[in-house]
Amino acid sequence: MKERNYLFDNYKALLIFCVVFAHFLRIGGHFGVGSPSKVIYIICFSFMMEGFFFISGYFSKNVDKCRTKAVETLLLPYVVFMILSFGARYIIFGTAHLHMIRPTHAMWFLLVMFYYRFGIKTLSKIPFILPLSAVLFLTAGAIPFFGPVLAAQRACSFLVFFMLGYCCKWEHIEKVRKIPHWIMILPMAVLVGISIWLSWTERFSVGLLLFKNCNNALHISFVEGIAARVLVGFAALIWLAIWFNLLPDKKLPAKGGLISQIGQNTMTVFLMHVFVRQILKWASRQDFALLAPGGFIYVGVMLIIALACVYLFSRPIVAKAYDKSMHFLYKPFGKAYEFMVK
Repeated sequence: MKERNYLFDNYKALLIFCVVFAHFLRIGGHFGVGSPSKVIYIICFSFMMEGFFFISGYFSKNVDKCRTKAVETLLLPYVVFMILSFGARYIIFGTAHLHMIRPTHAMWFLLVMFYYRFGIKTLSKIPFILPLSAVLFLTAGAIPFFGPVLAAQRACSFLVFFMLGYCCKWEHIEKVRKIPHWIMILPMAVLVGISIWLSWTERFSVGLLLFKNCNNALHISFVEGIAARVLVGFAALIWLAIWFNLLPDKKLPAKGGLISQIGQNTMTVFLMHVFVRQILKWASRQDFALLAPGGFIYVGVMLIIALACVYLFSRPIVAKAYDKSMHFLYKPFGKAYEFMVK
């Protein structure tokens, strides 16, 4: 495999845009049955977090490095940005609560990734870990005490995608990329069509896509929970194949490589967009004229804001400042931790 694989950079750029765009669409209040916002949200949440976990698993094959770096790159940012997010909410809304064991919006990803990266050295030694994680994915919703606390429900649910990425080899992806592009049109059209249909189905809850709560909290039965997870799991796998097949394995665009560069700096985009989301949430409560129109006007406004955030927060100067800040905070106890985990 060549030194730099731009396929993953381009894929991550797509995923982080979907994360930001979907989060912004949900916050403005124009999320009714059959709305364009809900359609796009369902499509994005059918694959974006699964895609991130797959790619993270793929690049976690150096298990010793994963464990050594897990605190600096994941747990420390979780603690820091939980506190910063609390401060921002208090300033913007005048009230806020800080519960370190109950991740606020988006922060759960850091905590779950910490579990996986720290634990992959042990997980990789468990026989049949991939099928076991698939069983856990299907049945986790039936465990009532697995919920938002410590992101336990999500940790159980997304593990199969992380392990699938860990077990995946470049040869497997190459086989998918050899499939003619036109063949991917049909499954993509079907998935988009299903998303549109679900957006008009009042009984369907987008909570089924988030894996945040157990079946009881979602008011569905054990069988319904498994059926929903089977469908979401298959949809995510098909989307994985579609994007691996369609996205180019080269700097994008050829001149400058802006999109590929965004894919290399997704962490700062992921963390910083949370604060913009809080501002948009406040603005939506003030009935700002800019956010008032629904339908495609609202989608267009959110699209522009999302693109601006993705561009600004992915700049190398922002990523460099973030890395230096985390390293500065980690340095006092870093060597002691790394010595203990070796």
